[in-house]
Amino acid sequence: MAGAFRAAAEELVGLAARADVLAEELEGGSSLTEAMAAEKRPLIITRLTQLSDILHDAASEVRRAEASQLREEGLTHEGVAEVFGVSRQRVAVLLKPRPTNPRGPYRPTSG
Repeated sequence: MAGAFRAAAEELVGLAARADVLAEELEGGSSLTEAMAAEKRPLIITRLTQLSDILHDAASEVRRAEASQLREEGLTHEGVAEVFGVSRQRVAVLLKPRPTNPRGPYRPTSG
């Protein structure tokens, strides 16, 4: 899991550099249409959206794993809720088996 976070962080640094180049092109007089047509694919925003989805899913996995481990260590639903700062009902949802495909294939995979 930590490796995935590091990889995402590295990719975000790369996207920031690409955004800097795009800004320089715009400041140099290029139109957004021209700059985006020349931009490497996937577009910055496309990849940023994909990374956001990946990180959201990873955070959900971590949250579920932590909740499960806390229950295995003997905490009640109420105890887990107190640790996370959420309701007991939210903990019950976290501890339910995860659906096989919570997010449909709706985002584009390339620019």
